[in-house]
Amino acid sequence: MKIDSCEYINDFMYFIVKSGKGAALVYCSGVNITRFTPLTAGKHRLGQNIVMKGLQSVNLELRSFILSLGAEPKTISGGGCREGIPYTDDLWNSESLLIENMPEDFSPAEVVRFSVKNFLRIVLPQCLPQREIPEEPLDPARLQTWLDALCKG
Repeated sequence: MKIDSCEYINDFMYFIVKSGKGAALVYCSGVNITRFTPLTAGKHRLGQNIVMKGLQSVNLELRSFILSLGAEPKTISGGGCREGIPYTDDLWNSESLLIENMPEDFSPAEVVRFSVKNFLRIVLPQCLPQREIPEEPLDPARLQTWLDALCKG
């Protein structure tokens, strides 16, 4: 089986699927809580940050999606995805999974698209209830520009 990798990275978030040990894949995701603060300020419930909860929800939905494809998700710590991620002194939250026993037609790009789309579907309506949210995720740079403009707003 050919193992691909796929990345969606900007200053607000990252979603990565890459080769792991053997035939496994590693999925890493993260959100920059600091960068999202202008959009989430005043919208937290009981200390729960919307983007952190959104990332956790995406992780749970992704596990179900991976299982529906016939693969097996397993919780791991870290994941080794720090390379290429624009970590700064900002506050980040991250999630990682090991994906094993992928079917022949398993697509890392499909997993990344699923994750990005669901993160935006979960988080942005809470932050921007009166704003039209893009139906399909923009490429990473365009989404960053759009979010930057909203944060300055």
